[in-house]
Amino acid sequence: MSDRGTRPFGQIKADPYSFPFDGYWSSADTALLLLGFQQGTISALSAVPTFTVALDLLAAAQDCGLFVAASRRVALPDGEPVARRRHTMGDVVPAEGSDAWDFPPQLVLPHTALVIDHPGDNAFYKTPLEMELKVRGIRNLLIAGLPTEGLIHATQRTANDMGFECLAVADACQGTSETRHAAQLRITTFGNGLFGTIASAAAVKAALTKV
Repeated sequence: MSDRGTRPFGQIKADPYSFPFDGYWSSADTALLLLGFQQGTISALSAVPTFTVALDLLAAAQDCGLFVAASRRVALPDGEPVARRRHTMGDVVPAEGSDAWDFPPQLVLPHTALVIDHPGDNAFYKTPLEMELKVRGIRNLLIAGLPTEGLIHATQRTANDMGFECLAVADACQGTSETRHAAQLRITTFGNGLFGTIASAAAVKAALTKV
């Protein structure tokens, strides 16, 4: 059941600052972004544990009425240069309709969720994501996905430039290696939160469920 628009939450304990910076967020102005949780990526990164954390976070977000958006990387039929360049780097972008492109069956999205496909790491590039979020009054983003140094960082940096307040959920993200994951999260916190802030899924859920 969704009671979007009626539930304010307490600040999330995060690094380097509590989220959101102005102290107020609610089910009316916050969205959960699930980036790149596709069958091919989850398999390649052995990311089932991270995906499980994200599913738990999704359930909590749905219970509290947060808007949900999910993204998939896809090789567009027009031969988009971004996808072609990724292929030359050994990062194969899956074709639409392939098993690797699809979400796992465990990822059951609410009927109100926005699903977008994009060729590169940035979920805002050549997609209606910014418009769809802003038309709904969304200003705060909880971000989870794969990989940390790809979709998460590129999308969060862009969102920050667009004026969204961003939090990366550290254990609901995973890099192509633990070293890259940790390094990318450090970059996120540079300059007292240059690109946003980070927290655990437990900290997010604690704020969502606190009465």
